[in-house]
Amino acid sequence: MPTLNYIKIYSPATIANMGPGFDCIGGAIDLWNEFEFIFHPKNNKTIELKIEIKEEGENTLSVDKSNLVYKAFSIPFKLLKINIPKINIKITNNIKLESGLGSSSSAISAGLLAANYYINKNHGQCFNKIKLLTIAKELEDHYDNLAACINGGIKLCIQNKSEVIISNIEYDPNIKLIIIIPNNKTNTIESRIKLPKTISVEKFIHNMSRLSLLTNSLKSPNTNTIKIAFDDVFHQNIRLKNYPKLLKLLNKIPEIGGLGSFLCGSGPTIAGITTKNPMSFFYEVADYCDKQNIEAKLLITSFTSKGAYIRN
Repeated sequence: MPTLNYIKIYSPATIANMGPGFDCIGGAIDLWNEFEFIFHPKNNKTIELKIEIKEEGENTLSVDKSNLVYKAFSIPFKLLKINIPKINIKITNNIKLESGLGSSSSAISAGLLAANYYINKNHGQCFNKIKLLTIAKELEDHYDNLAACINGGIKLCIQNKSEVIISNIEYDPNIKLIIIIPNNKTNTIESRIKLPKTISVEKFIHNMSRLSLLTNSLKSPNTNTIKIAFDDVFHQNIRLKNYPKLLKLLNKIPEIGGLGSFLCGSGPTIAGITTKNPMSFFYEVADYCDKQNIEAKLLITSFTSKGAYIRN
């Protein structure tokens, strides 16, 4: 239970783009990183910052002020010109890094939420979720993962000059996701560099029409429309160019029990969706991966309407 000196935050994984929705659509899924924040008064003799990391990134992520959680935590204090408290952060990373599952958004959201809590309790000020989202842009330059992570559900993000508009997308709660997480990793920045700076009118129309269909189909997905709705001609093939087996898997999923499939973020993780018999679908995908020598972790999960939260 949170006190003035301790909170625990759960922050979800997110899957962005979902085919044609490049940089504008993201969904929170039921896979969570855990963050414990222990605040110390300035006159306490403890060190200014201590960060402990378990699981993913245990031996690779920074444990100083360059850590992404701490960087996010410090921003609201700087904006309000409030002293940053001494702090101990304990992180359990259950989301694989550089996999397309929004691990950075999970970290940023947790840091911002912790700062917002502390500032509200100790200084009587706080930011709403839209403001937190715009603050987060300082650390991640697209809103899709962040909007879903902070708010939960599936969100459409529209940047209008300096304003960001978040629109909720309704979805069938019976949707199950088979997440295929390969052993490979993808650096988002490097992946984005490979994408074209311009596209043809035909490709633009293709993706916009599919995105419109997708936002209209997730509430009642069916085999006649949802497979088409996930179809992308802008980024997925380019990002999977060096992973031909994964590209074949992406296209194979609708043939082995899935309603549709898409690349998660910049990849290499792939998601397939179904609304019935998820275990049967899971085994079909696992069998295909085994026969094609695709080394990956598979899990069954779902979208979650809950964003990053402090556990009560």
